[in-house]
Amino acid sequence: METLKYVKAEDQVDPGILHAADSPIDPTPLLGTWLNTDRHTGGIVKVILATRDGALTVRAFGACDPSPCDWGEVTVALFAENAGSRTVKTLSARYDFGFMETSLQAFAKLGVMVMAIFTRFKDGSGRAHYFDRQFFYKIEDHQG
Repeated sequence: METLKYVKAEDQVDPGILHAADSPIDPTPLLGTWLNTDRHTGGIVKVILATRDGALTVRAFGACDPSPCDWGEVTVALFAENAGSRTVKTLSARYDFGFMETSLQAFAKLGVMVMAIFTRFKDGSGRAHYFDRQFFYKIEDHQG
């Protein structure tokens, strides 16, 4: 059986434009503090994207009373525009709270970050797993 090298046309890249395997995707356009466009959200109110020890991290804050809940910092996986690019297109991160896990997937375009949020309960509570989509705008750039 032949080993697959690609499964769709966009996975093929001219070897002349390939980057070194350890050449990272540049996270700079995503770095900073992002606020939810809906100031009355019941979801995520703020995310901070920063570099820490060469990796991109996210720190999310959920809508809690009287102040936002700090979800902590997790490492982010970055994805480029295509197989031959080092320009960031999207990110993915996962929080595991024990009783539930939340996956964040986001991209930024024209100054707005669109975040898809997938929440799955693991505690047998009967709560339905759910999806949400939220929008954020950047208020502060970070350089790392």
